[in-house]
Amino acid sequence: MPDQEDLRLPLEVPWKLASTTQALQAGGPNDVSISVFFFEPSDENLTSNFLDEKLVFLKFAVSVSPSRLAVGNPSLALGFLGEDLPVLHLLLDLKVLPESGETGGIRPYFHAAAPLNRRVLQTGVIGDDFFEGEAAGQFFGKSGSHLYESLDSHSRTTSFGGSAGFSIGGFGIGASARTSSTDVSSQRSVDQVVDTTTREASQERRELISHTTKVENMLTLLSAKFLGTPYLRFSMFPRPLQLLSIDPSDPNLWFNQLLHRRSTGIEGIQEFTAVIVVPKDQEFCVEARLSRICLLDNPPPEPNFNEPLVPDLLQLARIVRVLYDRFPKGTPLDELDIDIVEQLDPAEDFKRPVVRLWAIRLMSQIVEAVVVSPSAISGQASAASVNYKHLLELWLETLRAEYEEELARSPLERGTILNDSRLLTTCFAPNDDGAFEVSSSSTTGFGSSPVPIDFPVGDTRINVTPSFSSVRSKALQTITKWNTLEQRLSTFLYNLQELPAGDPRLDHPKLVDVLINRWGRLAPNDERNISFKAAAKILRLKPEHVRLLEKAGAKTLREMAQILNAAPEIEKQNVEVNAFLAHLKGDEGIFARRRIVLTPPEPVEFALSSQQAVEIRQAIGQGLQTGVEAPARREKRRRVK
Repeated sequence: MPDQEDLRLPLEVPWKLASTTQALQAGGPNDVSISVFFFEPSDENLTSNFLDEKLVFLKFAVSVSPSRLAVGNPSLALGFLGEDLPVLHLLLDLKVLPESGETGGIRPYFHAAAPLNRRVLQTGVIGDDFFEGEAAGQFFGKSGSHLYESLDSHSRTTSFGGSAGFSIGGFGIGASARTSSTDVSSQRSVDQVVDTTTREASQERRELISHTTKVENMLTLLSAKFLGTPYLRFSMFPRPLQLLSIDPSDPNLWFNQLLHRRSTGIEGIQEFTAVIVVPKDQEFCVEARLSRICLLDNPPPEPNFNEPLVPDLLQLARIVRVLYDRFPKGTPLDELDIDIVEQLDPAEDFKRPVVRLWAIRLMSQIVEAVVVSPSAISGQASAASVNYKHLLELWLETLRAEYEEELARSPLERGTILNDSRLLTTCFAPNDDGAFEVSSSSTTGFGSSPVPIDFPVGDTRINVTPSFSSVRSKALQTITKWNTLEQRLSTFLYNLQELPAGDPRLDHPKLVDVLINRWGRLAPNDERNISFKAAAKILRLKPEHVRLLEKAGAKTLREMAQILNAAPEIEKQNVEVNAFLAHLKGDEGIFARRRIVLTPPEPVEFALSSQQAVEIRQAIGQGLQTGVEAPARREKRRRVK
């Protein structure tokens, strides 16, 4: 029977807790924590290649939960910000440096780390994916400087054979293939090489797999960089969306997929390991900065297709926007969803009629298409106004189009990106025996709130696919757009040198836009839909801003938000109408001699211009920020006294 000492099993790495951001406290744990574990091997087999240096194994255990931005006045509907924000991206930035903080050297440094990469490969069959990743078990071998994560072997002789294996968390997949070929000719030669290796199995087992540990990670995509330097970055992001292979023509299925993706994010335990090389008898510190990239979304409300048609200027602005989104200027009449070409009489005066302008007749509640076309006379044009649809029909189409557009829009388009950071610094110093011990640790960032990050995702709200296209094409377009934007965000964050951090800024334009859009979607009887006078007082709006909004019809917080959103659309329509009227009045000769009766559209009067709406938005942001800073200043003065 072999000696027990010669047949000892691999040892689990005896990790020691060095520091953590989560101390024992009343009320339970925080929503995120970082814990650093360390182990310094003493076996000569592990350290024989590092005579003047020492190896230190580190493990970083990160507990991730959704973030929360709980600031502001709940009476102003800022209670929206108390919700859980899903984590779209996770960054763990590590830095090792001498305890003195001296820069310019290349030691200490990160010699090895795991996991280094995790990606997804899609096969030719939609919905059938193959995932690549590192093994959950990591082994520290004889050299002590590598993390063995996979095994690949290849052999070739007269016959061919190969094998490959892959395992994660106890599950394994294996495959083998063998081919043989024989060449027969008049001459034959055989070369044979025999290599013989003698080894002691028990000693090799102890040296090759002297220590082992397991790493827990969620199934996410991951990349790492800067290995071999004093810096190390792990970047994690969710798997991309896939077009459903089960009945993708059913909108309920892929809409449900998008809704599920909105409410989920990276969450759970994430572990990372690293090996650092430190000069002997030198104190060093390890900084671990965890950045949760979250999203404050503005999800679409429940559809209400029974919303009554007033109609007022706010509703008309919504109808006009949807009309121009679906059928912009220059759309041929043949491409409209209904046939109105037959209304043009005589038809010979209109060789290629296109939409020049959409006009709304408030008295008859009819929407007209102002049409222009080359005429039969060279160098001249014809114009006419023909009936398109009644406002009631267009209002229902507008409600449906707005709901579907909001469902299809990526959260990155509607919401704003937020950063929530935690920093844990742990310093190590050698004791009398030369072994490293924790000398100090500190945490920062626990009081900070998420900070908006400027990331230009562009405005892809308008679907380029026509409204009458198939559901499958809409699903493919939506998922492609979402993946493109999220990939741009991941690349942007992965290569960003330093993430912004600091106190919350409620005057950020993106954050103000999200809040105004949410106010505009409040139900009329919602308790958060306070009166406009009360909202103006809380927001500290200037008297001229209050006067403009009241003149435009603002009586509640909801109406104030709708007016701010409608002002640019109304001004845009007025610009188009005035330009067309000037075109008619300025040069009568551009139209054909056989004129079609044309009823000129009229611009609408609105108390608020687009520029004034922008100024009021800025004033709202300043009022929100002042409302947060004022209590802090009062508390500071009270403490000074």
